Amino acid sequence: MPKQTFFNLPEEKRRRIMEAAIKEFSEYPFEQANITRIIEEAKIPRGSFYQYFENLKDLYKYTMDVAVDLKIKYFGEKVLGFQGEGFDFFTTLRHLFLVSLDFAREYPELLALGNLLIKEKTELQAEVMKDQNLKTENVYGEMLQKGVALGQLNPQVDPTAALLFMQALNHAFTDYYIAMTKNGTVPLDEVHFMKFIDNILEILANGLGNSGGGVS
Repeated sequence: MPKQTFFNLPEEKRRRIMEAAIKEFSEYPFEQANITRIIEEAKIPRGSFYQYFENLKDLYKYTMDVAVDLKIKYFGEKVLGFQGEGFDFFTTLRHLFLVSLDFAREYPELLALGNLLIKEKTELQAEVMKDQNLKTENVYGEMLQKGVALGQLNPQVDPTAALLFMQALNHAFTDYYIAMTKNGTVPLDEVHFMKFIDNILEILANGLGNSGGGVS
C-alpha cells in the first residue's frame, strides 16, 4: 500500500502518478518496468517517489488494486438486475459479458494492464492474482448463490469449482477480445461477438456432454 504521504497529495497529483503507473504497467511486464519512465511521465522527482511508495512492487500492486476496484465499481453500476428482484443468472451473465466489452473500449490501458498480468508467470503474478481473485469471488459468488437459491442452477455444483471456472472464463474472454481486436486496433464485429457470447451461454446452460452423461 502507498504511504500516507501519497494520500495526502492533491487529487490532481495522485491522478497524474496513477496514470503514469497504468501507462507503464500496461506497456511493460513488471520485470521490464522502470521507475524513471514513471516519474518522468508523472513529472515528480525520484526522491518524491520513495516518499509515496516503498518500491516499484508497492506501486505495481496498488495499481492492480485500483484497476480491479474500478472494474468492479463499473460493473456494479452497469449490470442491471445484479441485485434486486427479477434476477436471472444467464441473462445477468450475458449482460456482464457485454459490459466487459464496454469497459475494454472505455479503458483500453486497463485491459492491456490485466492482459500483461495474466501472462506473467512469476511469484508476484501469483500473489497479485490471488488478491484480485478474492475480490472477483464476491461478484461471481453472489451471482452463483442467487442462481442456486432461485432454482436456476444445479445445487449439486461445487461452489469453489464454479468460482474457479467463472474466473478462468473471464480471463479467456479477455484473451478472446484482444485477439479479435488485434489489441484494440481493429473494430470488433458485433454480430460475431454476440454469437460467441450466446455460444458460451449455451454451453454453460446445457453442458458439453450428452444428456445423462457424467464423469466417472
